[in-house]
Amino acid sequence: MIRLAQISDLHFGREVPAVAEALLADLRAAAPTLVAVCGDLTQTARDAEFRAARAFLDSLPAPALVVPGNHDLPGWRVWSRAARPWRRWRQHLGTDPHGAVTFQGDGLMAVGVNTARPWTLHTDWSRGRISVGQLAAIRGAFDSTPVEMFRVVVTHHPFLLTEPGRRRGLVGRSALALRQLRDRADLLLGGHIHLAYSGVVAGLVVAQSGTAFSNRLKGEPNSYNLIEADGDRLTVRNRRWNGLQFDTHDSAGYARHEREWSAM
Repeated sequence: MIRLAQISDLHFGREVPAVAEALLADLRAAAPTLVAVCGDLTQTARDAEFRAARAFLDSLPAPALVVPGNHDLPGWRVWSRAARPWRRWRQHLGTDPHGAVTFQGDGLMAVGVNTARPWTLHTDWSRGRISVGQLAAIRGAFDSTPVEMFRVVVTHHPFLLTEPGRRRGLVGRSALALRQLRDRADLLLGGHIHLAYSGVVAGLVVAQSGTAFSNRLKGEPNSYNLIEADGDRLTVRNRRWNGLQFDTHDSAGYARHEREWSAM
């Protein structure tokens, strides 16, 4: 069985330390194979926030696959956003935000790509986009691994929205991405909207996690997802902060038949 922890929207600079410590304790007890971190590690992309994020990642009890979010860009510091938007990310996180990051092991293949963009044609610059090159990198990673491996895509921006988050918008090129990933991926992970839910789109399971431990709540408590995959069965458990600890708020099950997933 594969156990995957999904956390997102840490927003260091707006973190709640007691909730962050409780999350670490819950992750240690869960002992996941991988922690997928779905972006927005910082609030304003300042050095102190990145240092705090780096220290948190170093304390995780499992390997982490980390992608940026729109808050990890320099915001309204226009010169930095235009000339060196990812300088601090590279300095503190040590990865190339323009390339794919991967994890392979224990029957799991996970690929993360950066959907945050310094500039967009949309008036809401927080919206993201997946590029043709990123989709090619994901396809290449999956096509070179055994078909029986459980395959996960990690981004910041969502591939599925529910009514409360509808105005935030899907990741750009989502329709193309879903067509190309339909027979290749099993699970798409995202964050951005600070709401936790899961569902099926184009035969793929999509899981969205809330803000893990920031005070930037959008009508829900802090939460993260604990996901278990066992053969053709998948369970997404949303673990919510109850004021003292994280516990399971709800659970959704999914079944796969010939690479198509459906809700149980």
